[in-house]
Amino acid sequence: MAMILIGASGGCSPGSSDPDKGKTEAEKQQALRDSTFGPMAETLDRAKAVEQLQQERKDKLDAAMENSEGR
Repeated sequence: MAMILIGASGGCSPGSSDPDKGKTEAEKQQALRDSTFGPMAETLDRAKAVEQLQQERKDKLDAAMENSEGR
């Protein structure tokens, strides 16, 4: 019985067979884009870019508001 449990638990562990081990971040991103999740990853990248643009605009407006209050 103990051997069955040991064998079953050994088969469920992730082990060291990480397919992304040793890859750079760019290689991981390219592999993601080449997978079936590619369109989703591209959508997330565009959303992050829009969020960054909105944050930059907000920062400019905040700075303008602070400058106008100081006059």
